[in-house]
Amino acid sequence: MNYQAIRAAVENPLLSAFSALSPAVPVYFDNITAVPASTTTEYVRVNVTFGITNEPTLTSSVDNARGAIVIRIFTEKGRGPSRNQALLTTAVGVLEALNNSAKSTSGVYFKVGQINGPTFSTTEDAPHFVGRVDTSYVATVLS
Repeated sequence: MNYQAIRAAVENPLLSAFSALSPAVPVYFDNITAVPASTTTEYVRVNVTFGITNEPTLTSSVDNARGAIVIRIFTEKGRGPSRNQALLTTAVGVLEALNNSAKSTSGVYFKVGQINGPTFSTTEDAPHFVGRVDTSYVATVLS
């Protein structure tokens, strides 16, 4: 199973999209980089999980995976939801672009399921307003 290729298929477009914003928004992925302690600035947290892998198919590829993607947007608390919603729109745009991409003969073919959210939360002592979207995915590593 090529977990790194599947992660890269979703992480690279998200990183590119948030890096292209002005100002650029830092993106933190599973077990790669840590959010700085006690930060009050905005950032994005992406979690990619794996569920069923290598299920039988009629194709020659056995590198199939299903899982979930959770994207959390952290913006400055007390400034309203608009910035958070704008960043969530960026994330959803990336997921929709992945879903609309054509199947090629190599690389990773990636399809997302229904996008859930956004949901919003905050606590009295946390410095961030948090927005969240999540979705399931199916990915096939093509040879």
